[in-house]
Amino acid sequence: MTVALACTPAFFGQREIERDMARTAMHIERIYQLNAETQNLVNAQLKALETKRKTDSELTLRSLAEMEQRVEDLQETLGIVRSQVEEIRYRTVGESPDRVPIQVGNGDRASTVVLEGNQFLLDGQRALARQDYAAARAAFQEFLEQFPNSRRAVDAQMWIAETLYRESKWTEARAAYLVVEQRYLASRRVPEALMKMALCETELGQEDQAVTTLERLIAKYPKCDQIERANEMLRSFIKVEPQVPPRPSP
Repeated sequence: MTVALACTPAFFGQREIERDMARTAMHIERIYQLNAETQNLVNAQLKALETKRKTDSELTLRSLAEMEQRVEDLQETLGIVRSQVEEIRYRTVGESPDRVPIQVGNGDRASTVVLEGNQFLLDGQRALARQDYAAARAAFQEFLEQFPNSRRAVDAQMWIAETLYRESKWTEARAAYLVVEQRYLASRRVPEALMKMALCETELGQEDQAVTTLERLIAKYPKCDQIERANEMLRSFIKVEPQVPPRPSP
């Protein structure tokens, strides 16, 4: 009887431990289940976010494509409007528009078509926008060859210079801007060409030449849009000698 009574507490203690272990196992199993549910929820949210990101990206690309198409349509419309304005000017004041008739084919198959200057400029501007500078120059140069007396010839020459400037071809760009100054003296774009010439000369390390160009710009066009920048740039080139106080007389 004494032995039986001695074993009873140990027996109950063992059962209590087993119950605790069972509860712990249940808690662990529940934790595993919650962890799995949480992981599934996170994965679902990540998948939803990825799908949304792809959708937003596709929408953004589609919007950009639509905007590019609209810009292209507007450029074409602008070209048409310019052509119409030139026609009106030609009929009213006799100014020649940027169009010339050319013959295509020979003999019975020969026909005459009208070559539009607007198309060359539009092609050049599109090429410039996509950074195809060689194609842009070719289009602007073709415009100059076909319409050398056009009022927009100076713009074509400036764009040729701009393509060279963007390619960091400083010597060629300077020469192209110089053509603007020498050939189109009365153009409003001459101050801009002089400013760009000075920048090219600076890149070439020709500071003295840049100073001369800036002084010419400031003297001839004191009210141009580039005047403040020209003055600021000129001041940066001027070296002020430090003032040394005179020595006292012995």
